Amino acid sequence: MPYKRLKSRDTYFFFKYEDDYPDLLHIWARHLKETDDAIYIYFEGKSHWNQTHQRFETRLDGECIYWFWKNQSKKRSNYHLLLRRNRE
Repeated sequence: MPYKRLKSRDTYFFFKYEDDYPDLLHIWARHLKETDDAIYIYFEGKSHWNQTHQRFETRLDGECIYWFWKNQSKKRSNYHLLLRRNRE
């Protein structure tokens, strides 16, 4: 499964490409958002651990990203799964 890797503020971000449209990133194909949007939310938003779904969620201004540590033991890279509008 291919990913686009970007670095910002000494943090690596891995963005998944869409399965149905392999030349498009998932966050663009499904949510019409850019990688910069997700990175901005990550650094500026408020994060919490969602125990039910076993993932981190970061919210800012009505939007939310879901993410995981790619290397949990070192906590050096992030894998951003999804960016969506908050339901709340």
